Amino acid sequence: MSAIGRFWVRLKRFRHRRGYGVHSPFAFNFLTYVVYERGEYYAYRDLAARHPVPFFRCGGHLAKCRKFLFRLANYVHPAVIRLVGGVGTAEADYLSAGCRSAAVVRGGAGAAGQGVEAGVPRPKELVCVGRDVPPDEWAALVARPRAEDSACLIAGIHRSAGSRQAWDEVKRLDAVVVSFDLYDYGLVFFDRSKQRQHYIIWF
Repeated sequence: MSAIGRFWVRLKRFRHRRGYGVHSPFAFNFLTYVVYERGEYYAYRDLAARHPVPFFRCGGHLAKCRKFLFRLANYVHPAVIRLVGGVGTAEADYLSAGCRSAAVVRGGAGAAGQGVEAGVPRPKELVCVGRDVPPDEWAALVARPRAEDSACLIAGIHRSAGSRQAWDEVKRLDAVVVSFDLYDYGLVFFDRSKQRQHYIIWF
């Protein structure tokens, strides 16, 4: 997206900035300490050196998105970071650095229940769906059984009318309790102890 297009998106979402109007403690804390966190984590400098971004063509926004991935992995602290589709090497490295104890695997979770023995709790996952995964596959990916404290991140939810429709379908799934529309990404949580709510975020 061009700098002008990015500015227009942010202008339209201005009233959703900094958690304005968000009353859920969970959502407000997530926005404050993950989405809008400005602190410099120990790994940022090394990651930026390994994966430099250009100063033109929204390079600053790309760097911001990568840092968000780091903070998200650090926040969720999953046992497994599952990359579905074409998640780039840089993005995978930022996610892995955010939670070094997590096993990073590529590929879908297979059939429901596959790889999980009866009576054994499912591992907490952070599932990251790449931009190349067809939108008509998103709902099935999100609906797969997984630990309730898992999260799923979908890239490119506004790249087309079809992707926006697919994102709306994801939000309506019974498994989805809280969702965040960050424009570049859609993020869902499954924790039923939270109040069901869907947020549009200025990011």
